[in-house]
Amino acid sequence: MTTVAKHRHSVNGGYPRGGETRARIIAAAMRLFGEKGYEGASTRDIAAAAGVNAPALQYYFDNKEGVLRACIEFIAEHAWDSLSAGVIEAERLIAEGADDEALIEAYCNIQIRAAEFRFKAADQDDWRLFMARQQAGLDPGIGFEAVFRRISVRTFAVAAGIIGRLIGRPADDEEIRIRAVALSGQFQVFHVCRRLALALLDWDQIDSERQALIKRVVRDQTRALLGAFAAERRRNAPASVMQPKRLRPRKYIDR
Repeated sequence: MTTVAKHRHSVNGGYPRGGETRARIIAAAMRLFGEKGYEGASTRDIAAAAGVNAPALQYYFDNKEGVLRACIEFIAEHAWDSLSAGVIEAERLIAEGADDEALIEAYCNIQIRAAEFRFKAADQDDWRLFMARQQAGLDPGIGFEAVFRRISVRTFAVAAGIIGRLIGRPADDEEIRIRAVALSGQFQVFHVCRRLALALLDWDQIDSERQALIKRVVRDQTRALLGAFAAERRRNAPASVMQPKRLRPRKYIDR
């Protein structure tokens, strides 16, 4: 995945090029952007929360826009680390014309990987608030198109490709794309509408045991639905294009 280029300065500059300082500024910025929003969080506030002075922040990121870009890139890199293996494997299966069961398993694998990343982010308030504001469009889309959308477009293409294959329609069919969007949102309620989900379930939190239960239930629902898509396609397929049944070889007994 191509990422937003990091800001660079001459090695002769006045501040150390330490990754620790840069990471501290990003962590402070995500917390303040999440709590106050992009407009409400000043570079002075961010610098103070990170324990550096304003010139040091400018050295690493130039300005507030650069800090926001770095925060988005940080989250996106962690998201892609979680999703990349599943997405690449699914792309391979689609290209090779894998069977229905393999495609369904690949879809569920990506879905669970995405859920695990979201649960991890939800356990970290700084990440959760920052991501919620970005997803809701409450802050500028600086860097969003360049990073988050790149991941979303690739994973969505895989989802639509699998659903299209199972139903028997092109991946760019509008109904297929709607189904892909709807299926991908099953975990969203537990993150975007977290308070509502907790209230409806009469839970005080979503601990690891409840996360496992949610993942199992959603996976079961997804497998059932995708399996139904494939079964309907097979029922409606002309006999000439249906896959022939594999016959077991007969055992002959010499008499």
